[in-house]
Amino acid sequence: MGDEYEPRETTEAAAEYLMTIRYMHAEEQPVIAARLAERLGVSPATVSGMVTRLAREKLLTVDDQTRQLDLTDAGQRAAERTFRRHALAEWLLTEVVGLGWAEADEEAHHLQHAMSDRVTDKIDELLGRPPTCPHGNPIPRDGHTPDRPAGIRLSEAGAGSEVTILRVTEEAEEDARLLTFLQEHGVRPGSIFAIDEVADHLGTMRLHRTDGRGDWLGAGDGLGGGGGLGGDEAQDEPVTLGLVAAAKLRVLPGRADAALFHRVPDRARIAASMGSGR
Repeated sequence: MGDEYEPRETTEAAAEYLMTIRYMHAEEQPVIAARLAERLGVSPATVSGMVTRLAREKLLTVDDQTRQLDLTDAGQRAAERTFRRHALAEWLLTEVVGLGWAEADEEAHHLQHAMSDRVTDKIDELLGRPPTCPHGNPIPRDGHTPDRPAGIRLSEAGAGSEVTILRVTEEAEEDARLLTFLQEHGVRPGSIFAIDEVADHLGTMRLHRTDGRGDWLGAGDGLGGGGGLGGDEAQDEPVTLGLVAAAKLRVLPGRADAALFHRVPDRARIAASMGSGR
């Protein structure tokens, strides 16, 4: 009975496959072995071997005709469990420890496999049970994913409009250079930008921050929370973003309700400050 309802522990490699398949489905991308190999940067033969193993363990299915890969209920639960650990590790590393987005994402891949359910729950409580990861992607809990607005692609926003950054998609998270660029320019969930220009012929758009420093999110309080936000000192400067990259961000038109965006409780920052002797 336990195996029917509890997500099973998976190896590090298997967890990465399950999470990636989950991401691709969420992005409405066709999930076949060749696409999965491209996404993971491995050979088709490597993917074939892992897919065979995961199918044997009843974590995914392969459609006989389309070769489409789908997670079983057990596979979905395992993927959600890993993503929750990864997302909470990112919050801890960015908002408490003070790492940047790209570095925190890499470190979280290591931590997510070492965190027990008990530790994960304690970190979740310490962080105030964030509804999303630091990049705005919903964190599933107990088989339920929080309802969030869908938003539109930033690349679809017209010149002269104002938008609130809703989330940085999982596809964008896989690009460390893009994550660093976004962090340095304050392009993060909750920040508000005006679209100055969309140059389709150049494949770029220019925008600038219109909500000031955004201190309501806790940046720059001296307790280790600034590393994940970054770039506040230059946020009123114009930002030029390629339309391909902009398509990987989701935004809400106008100024969205600040309550949509999580703020790490002060107790987490204070605990970090006390622990470091500051």
